[in-house]
Amino acid sequence: MTANNLFGFSFYAIYDNQLQSRYKDIFGKVEATIFNREDLMGAAWDSVWTNTRHAVELFGGRNTSFHFPVNNSNIVTDPFVRSRLIETLKRSEELGIPHVVIHANQLYLLEECKHQNLKELRSRFLDCLQEVIYQAGSNVVVCLENLPPIGNLYDDADPVFLFTEDFQEIDIQNVGITWDICHYFNTVYTMHYASNDPVFRDMLPSYQPCDYMDFTRIINKIKHWHFSAFDQMANPFTETTCREGVLPVESCVEESMYQKALRLIYEDAVKSNKAIIFEIAEKDYTHRYYVLQMLEWAQKVVKEHSFL
Repeated sequence: MTANNLFGFSFYAIYDNQLQSRYKDIFGKVEATIFNREDLMGAAWDSVWTNTRHAVELFGGRNTSFHFPVNNSNIVTDPFVRSRLIETLKRSEELGIPHVVIHANQLYLLEECKHQNLKELRSRFLDCLQEVIYQAGSNVVVCLENLPPIGNLYDDADPVFLFTEDFQEIDIQNVGITWDICHYFNTVYTMHYASNDPVFRDMLPSYQPCDYMDFTRIINKIKHWHFSAFDQMANPFTETTCREGVLPVESCVEESMYQKALRLIYEDAVKSNKAIIFEIAEKDYTHRYYVLQMLEWAQKVVKEHSFL
């Protein structure tokens, strides 16, 4: 097995020109991604599945994953979104897609977060998800994704699944984890900063000490990987925004930490043919540049440690 079999890229599934056949000779995995509630409606929804089907034709169903939207897409409070997730699970099974990635989508303004019972929000979301999976009647694994403690624009948060402890008690059939290294390194960096700044710490939706490789504690529950880096911690006091999807060499976290994480992730992915999806920001998603640099970086990291 080569790195190309496990490494993949994501594309915005409403656009057919972001999925080009030449990438099937470069990557082994692909993720069809949608972002907004509007993507679940009308012609956009039809395009999503036309293009996802094309991805399956190029890469094969087992090498394709689907990412449910994150903006205004709360399955707990919105029956329409919930029905679309049920449909997504059914359609994914028909296409042979094994994993659907979802965020909790329990979004609050930062000043509202302190008034939320996170344990209760987590329980309510999981109860709803379990019912969705039951109604769908599919064997597709729904992979919950970890998120950073503050949104990139420093004004809101989706704080339900941040730390490894938030996932440890999940024991629902056909529910797994998508572990996002960009998000978790952001979380750890933020917690380290907060440990030395009590005012900042008190502002956070939740705080606890953690470390970059803590995800190894739950690695047996992780079914799917997202990999990229971030630059700058979101901070409402300094009005600093966070930039996601950058290369490890551009991050405020040392590159060596990303190298260490990738070695652990790759070793795990090889065992079960898990996807490692690079979520890399591009200036032009029809002429990709940075994701190819990411692939080159990753291949070098794993080759240097005798995985290839």
